[in-house]
Parts: sequence; structure tokens; C-alpha cells
Amino acid sequence: MASPLPSLPSEIFFDHILTRTSLESLGRCRLVSKDWNHITYDSRFWKSFCKRSDTISGFLIQSQSQIDGKHIQTFVSVDNKANKNFSHAILDFLPVPVKIEAVSQGLVFCVDQNVSVVRDYFICKPTTLQWEKLPNPKTRFLTSMTAMAVLSSKPLRYKIIRFSSHKYPFSKFKSRQYYNMTCEVFDSNTWAWKRLKNVSLPYCVLLGIDQPYVTSCGAFYWLVRLARSNQVFAFYYGDDKESWEIFDLPPPMEESGGFNYKKLVEYQGRLALIICEREVMDLWVMENHGKKLWSKRQTWTLSTKVCKQVEGYIPPLAALYNSDIALIKGRDEKLIFYNFEDSSANVVSKLFRSESV
Repeated sequence: MASPLPSLPSEIFFDHILTRTSLESLGRCRLVSKDWNHITYDSRFWKSFCKRSDTISGFLIQSQSQIDGKHIQTFVSVDNKANKNFSHAILDFLPVPVKIEAVSQGLVFCVDQNVSVVRDYFICKPTTLQWEKLPNPKTRFLTSMTAMAVLSSKPLRYKIIRFSSHKYPFSKFKSRQYYNMTCEVFDSNTWAWKRLKNVSLPYCVLLGIDQPYVTSCGAFYWLVRLARSNQVFAFYYGDDKESWEIFDLPPPMEESGGFNYKKLVEYQGRLALIICEREVMDLWVMENHGKKLWSKRQTWTLSTKVCKQVEGYIPPLAALYNSDIALIKGRDEKLIFYNFEDSSANVVSKLFRSESV
């Protein structure tokens, strides 16, 4: 019997294999083992990988002018060099001012800001200044929510989901009332929009306009806006068919009465939920999607210095940058990259001046 192959130290995987792979193959590397998946979401790994692969990583932040109501887009990153290289007008290469509808893996789906009966839709890549005009959706109803996912990078394939108001928004079936939404999907393979079956949600379920979503495990997720808001709306975008469902958040949300701040996030490739109460953040991860099983993974406590820089009773978490760093909204339009491991913080203002805390 052949002897088993000796295992390599994790340092070799980190320094000589994973950080030297391409962005396209990184997703496949994460499927090799739980250890590899965990390593690739580590702050130290991501910093080394971005440097060696010349990858730009960060967030596109969109705000609305109080003067003329126009949307303004800026880019923020943990890397201060990237902040300086990207201007505020990061989408100025497009033919018209736009509003971002969805973002996925460096691609941006946006719509013409000009008020008109028929608006133009675009797909673009800010890092290369490439853009294309998309065909308009088939329906002309008000857009409620949009989401986008890149299915493959070589060759490039992506899907865009658009929910809009229905001609008859309310219906009744077996003495129960429902709220109806029109649903369309754009597939870059066919370069066309396809009308899907209407989504009919229970009348008490409300999904807000332009509500943020999370992409994970072949689905888009939104928090349901109820009095207690303890459920998730999931839309699955398979190759051959699309479907949706509503399921519950972890039990702590039921016990808390829903008064804590909560945010859906993606954590190491899985759907996760962060529950905030004052300076304490609990991270819950969906371990088994089929059985809808959640488990509590982490409890983080923000430093006193950072808490003083945020407004309100609960720190407004914007997103997770990776397993160790979160993006938090601070006072005076500042954004804070907070490292849970060493409690360090990089404060990025709207003028991209950076300072350490």
C-alpha cells in the first residue's frame, strides 16, 4: 500500500500557492478545503494577494446630493494608495450621469439619472473604463429592487434581477391578501431580458425600494421589512430556472423582539447575519442552507475610540470587507475600516484623507 502524501505546512500554501493564484481561480481554491477557504478570507492573505495580483479591492459608495438630488459615487478601500488613485467621479467615463443599481465582482449595473420616460441602462467596469449599453427591460413599471451576480469571469457571464411594481399590486387568494411584484432577469449569454412569473408575497411582507442585498450560494438575499423584521427573502438564480422563498432569521432575533440593529452580510462565502447592540456585534452564519441551520461564530466588541466616532446608539455597520475587517459609518460622512483582530481603525473621509485610530 502506498504511503499517504505528507501534508504541507499552511505557510507554504499561503506564501507560495494561494497568494500567487489568479482572481479567476481563487473561487475554486476555496472549494478545496475548509482551511483554504478560511485562509483566503483572512486580512493578511487578502492584502498579499491584492499586491501580487494587482487587484483593487474596496467599496463603491453612492450618496445623493442635497442640492440637486443627483447621485454621487466614490470608491473607498483599506489601501490608502487606491483611495488616492481613484477620483470621486469614478463613473464619469460613462456618456451620462448614472445611478448605481447593483455591483458584483468589479462590474457595475447602472441607470441614466436623467428624468425621462425611457431611461438607458449600462453595464461597466470602472477599473478598465469599459462599458456597454443594455437593452431596456420589457416592463415600464417603477423599479423596486435590483441585484446582479457574476456567474463566470472567463468567459464573462452575469445575471441581473429586476423587481418592479405590478399593474395590480394587491391580490386575494383563499381569503389571504398578497403583494405582487413583476420580476425580470437579464442574462448576458442571451443579451435579453426575460419576464418571469410574478412574485406574490404575503401582504404583511414588505421589501423596501433600493434595499441592500447579499449574494451567496447562488441566491440573492434581502431582509424582510416587517414590524419585527425577522425573516429573509431569498431569490435563487439557477441556470435553468429561478425560484424564491422566505425563511426565518436565527432564534436570537425572536428573543430580542427585533429592536437591535441587524445586517445581512456574506461571511467566507456563506450567508451571515450581524446583530449589533451598542458596541457588541454577534455574527451568525448559516451552516446548512437546506435545513436553514444558523450558528453563532463570533462576538466582536468595538473599541471605545471607534464608538465615539459613530453617531447613534448602535454603530451603523455598512458591510464586511473580509473575515477580520468591517466598514462602519461614522460622523461627518466618514467611513471607518475597523479591524476586529487588533482593534485598529482606518478612518476614510469623503475627501479620502486617512488617519489611524
